[in-house]
Amino acid sequence: MTYDRREGSVRGATVDIGVSRPTKVLYAWNVEIPRMLKVRQKLEADALADPASTLRELLAGRGFAVPLEAGSRVAIAVGSRGIDRLAELVCAVVDAVKDAGGEPFIVPAMGSHGGATEEGQVAVLVSLGVTWEQVGAPVFPAMETVSLGASPSGVEAFMARTALEADAVVVLNRVGLHTGYSGPVQSGLVKMIAVGLGKVEGARSLHRHGFSAGHLIGEVADLAISKAPPITGVAVVEDAERRVCRLALLPGPGIRSEEPALLELARGMCPRIPVAGADILIVDEMGKDISGIGMDPFVIGRGKDTEEPTAFSARRLVVLRLSEASGGNATGIGVADITTRRLAEAMDRAVTYRNVLTSGALHRARLPLVADTEREALRMAAESLGDVDASGLRVVRIRNTRRLEELQVSEPLTSELEGRPGIELGNPEAMRFTGDGDIV
Repeated sequence: MTYDRREGSVRGATVDIGVSRPTKVLYAWNVEIPRMLKVRQKLEADALADPASTLRELLAGRGFAVPLEAGSRVAIAVGSRGIDRLAELVCAVVDAVKDAGGEPFIVPAMGSHGGATEEGQVAVLVSLGVTWEQVGAPVFPAMETVSLGASPSGVEAFMARTALEADAVVVLNRVGLHTGYSGPVQSGLVKMIAVGLGKVEGARSLHRHGFSAGHLIGEVADLAISKAPPITGVAVVEDAERRVCRLALLPGPGIRSEEPALLELARGMCPRIPVAGADILIVDEMGKDISGIGMDPFVIGRGKDTEEPTAFSARRLVVLRLSEASGGNATGIGVADITTRRLAEAMDRAVTYRNVLTSGALHRARLPLVADTEREALRMAAESLGDVDASGLRVVRIRNTRRLEELQVSEPLTSELEGRPGIELGNPEAMRFTGDGDIV
């Protein structure tokens, strides 16, 4: 595999994971999924009309943590999540740095993601539209880190040398709930500083000491902020339609104290499946760009390691495809009950295994039952629920856990939705399949 630093492209990345073809499954009865209805739910939406312009205005008004001098080298930390309008937001930061006389460059801040390699992390950024051509700044993906010492609890902190040797650092990330720990600070700027910029060594260090303890991440972030060049945080909050609704500039020393208020705002914006449960949940695609474990556990009702409550549960979870932007990382596939050959063959074992070996959550990379086609996957799920009459199957289908404004439900679930404000129901239609067995 090779990559070009200026072009931001990866060539020759092919993986054969060797999924053997199973023998033909003999079904006890011919399962037919009930007719499905399209559902449109009105989610809490308050999107900014032009997030990039809003960010430019914020940076022009408040500036960076310290005034930039001509020629100041500024590292812009970008992670692996599919944030709304990400490339535009990064471009806005790049432009602001240049306007102040600085020289911006991009540093992948994603811990062990991308297989913990330079090529892999560049590939993740490419999939998110963050390339030199798109944002106007080069990508410096070196994985070398520097130890910053130990936190009060004894956790060694690391930071990418490229960021540590810059004159200033900007970290840009979405603030939201985390799948592995709860607390006032979860997924966001604090975690990006402690884990993302720490590269694989930083991720290993925290996981070794019990990553589930969120306060350790805060300690490491505090240490990193005290040792690093001046840090400016760009916090992004998305509404329930996963559009940017709030942007905030946080000075390095204030990031840990100010981020909790943004987390509470994000918590209130989390979208939900509008029914309490289902026999079968169909997720069209999963991926690291969608959630840390491929599918948001607060949406699907399984896979989380925290006490945060969820309002939905499914007896069987079927996931059909891996998003292209995930770069072969299928972390979280172990949460599903059934998947497809297409997804299994798209899984890059090296990338996925590096992610779960670092986190210690090996179960998230275990393959569930693998069906040859999407139709077969649904039949397997339905037959496994032997106590359910096929005509009464409660089925929910979503595109992915980030896009819940439109979904499908089977007829037996309509009674839970009829007459509810903000819910529009379509007409029931039989689920159709292509000649290859894919859902139309």
